[in-house]
Amino acid sequence: MREVSTFVYESTPSWFSDPLFLKHADPKSLESARSSRRSQEQMTHQQVGAALQGRRSRSRAGTSKKLSDAGVPIAMGTDTGPPARFQGYFELMELELMAKAGLTPQQVLASATRDAARCMKLDGELGTLEPNKWADFVVLDADPLANISNVKKDQRGLRGGK
Repeated sequence: MREVSTFVYESTPSWFSDPLFLKHADPKSLESARSSRRSQEQMTHQQVGAALQGRRSRSRAGTSKKLSDAGVPIAMGTDTGPPARFQGYFELMELELMAKAGLTPQQVLASATRDAARCMKLDGELGTLEPNKWADFVVLDADPLANISNVKKDQRGLRGGK
């Protein structure tokens, strides 16, 4: 998603009209991203280079699938939080990109939960739903194993089992 945030603002991103995004987006950050949006003609050479790099990233998306198929653990992480990288929503987009790269929805969800916890050496405390582990999870309106985009259809979240 770091690469996405370097080239996506050459036009108005589609998620700027997504009700889920708008519900949770920080208004100041959103206004800043909107006001700094630039057309393709106004981009500097450096920005054009970033845009090309982003497009190259998309063409290499299958690398995640190849690595996963070879047994390399894929742990979802984040570079979101800085301006124009909308924390929370970009992670949902990352899940979709992982599926587009060829990972199954089950592999994508394991990457964001179990495998990320293992990577951080926190899998004894979180990452899977088991007795004596933290139980943060969301209740969804639709099955993410049928379509990973269903992660955007949450009803409510539970933190620490509450």
